[in-house]
Amino acid sequence: MARAKLTQLLGDSKPEAAQAVVQEPIPTEPAPTPVPEAPPAAARPVRVVAKEQAPIEMTEVGGGAHYLTFVRKETRLREDQLDALAAKARQINRNKAEGGERLTDNTLIRIAVDLLLDRADRLAGSTEDELRNSVSS
Repeated sequence: MARAKLTQLLGDSKPEAAQAVVQEPIPTEPAPTPVPEAPPAAARPVRVVAKEQAPIEMTEVGGGAHYLTFVRKETRLREDQLDALAAKARQINRNKAEGGERLTDNTLIRIAVDLLLDRADRLAGSTEDELRNSVSS
């Protein structure tokens, strides 16, 4: 069976008025944009920002949270260090007299940094173990 022309179906008497019917593909969802992979840690640029800060006195903060007086610094610790810090902070808080500020693992880390800085003149070595041993006596 022969196919009927569009112009015949529409009843147009002028063949030159017929226009070609072009089938366009039905738009679908766009293909997901590929996400570039993060470069390895060694290839990532490192931005170091040094801030000049006045020393913070260890006094009670009137009307505000004490931790807001400190500058945020991220560090990486081992699991055993995290567990021991949390356990020690809980123990100290249980054993302290009534009142006073709540002691956290961050409190203990700040004390450890102060102790390290007090002994900084004794720091010697090129590995973490050597540096630790040089200030631990």
